[in-house]
Amino acid sequence: MSRRRAAPRFDDRRPPLVRLESLIKEPGKARSRRILERIRVELDRTPEPGPWIAAARSLEAKGAISADAVYYFVELFLECITAQAAWNDPEMLRLYGEMDRVKREHGLGEDDDWLVHEAPAEWQALNAAWDRRDEEIRVATLRALGHHDIADVMEGNPEEFGLREASGHHDLWGAGDEE
Repeated sequence: MSRRRAAPRFDDRRPPLVRLESLIKEPGKARSRRILERIRVELDRTPEPGPWIAAARSLEAKGAISADAVYYFVELFLECITAQAAWNDPEMLRLYGEMDRVKREHGLGEDDDWLVHEAPAEWQALNAAWDRRDEEIRVATLRALGHHDIADVMEGNPEEFGLREASGHHDLWGAGDEE
């Protein structure tokens, strides 16, 4: 008799803390990744990272995850804010339009892009401005959610934030994991 895999669930109504606990306790990496992907899809549909960040901080307080793993989760959970801002923030829309203009002027098609270091200086400057605006929005979101300590690191020392996020990724998935 063959085993059939159940269809992916996108109707999990358990609270964020319970879902994150199941993710970190799951022994199978593939299943953990599916749990995380469902959380990310949910956040894309309803960009409200606050309960998820609070759940990660609760797991840290319980000693279930490292402080660096919180940074990893913050990075993931704020992706929905970047996506929302990319479609709604007037400054990000303006910058994207300017970046698109530069691409067209250099003969790139709609789906074509440069590697950042290969792009013309004008496009690189616009891209850097877009990144700064994204960071401003993400920092403001963290502050609005009461996570001033993480916002301070993201704003004042982005290199440290990146190192802690990478360390948290390795804490959760293993040092050899690059997904």
